[in-house]
Amino acid sequence: MKMENIIEKYICKPSRIAVVGASTKTDRPVYGVMEYLTGKGFTLFPVNPACAGEMIQGFACAGSILDLKDKFDILSLFVSPKNQQPLLDEIPQLSYKPIIWMQPGAENDEAEVLLREKGYEVVKGACLMMIHKVYCGD
Repeated sequence: MKMENIIEKYICKPSRIAVVGASTKTDRPVYGVMEYLTGKGFTLFPVNPACAGEMIQGFACAGSILDLKDKFDILSLFVSPKNQQPLLDEIPQLSYKPIIWMQPGAENDEAEVLLREKGYEVVKGACLMMIHKVYCGD
């Protein structure tokens, strides 16, 4: 799928996004991005084993993507490549293929190649919030 199609289908129309690396700390970039996306009507699924069971911006935080009961369209990564392996092991266990979105700082060239080989769409190094602001209006 071309980036233009991803933007049209999943960014300019509020979609369902699993946010891996979600945090209760307001000074983290992920917190601001989540706050923005929530305000634009997106449904978010925070994921962070350290915050499992807590509420983050009104959404219950899961410890793993496998704990999420609902399907999501985009899996947004806010974790550094060195901490991604547990997640990369879980992704193929999903019964569907969300778009894998590697936020700035979460880019992982090796994982991108492997995920693409398995048929996943991968967006790397672009911020969801900034893409929405630029292409969808603020």
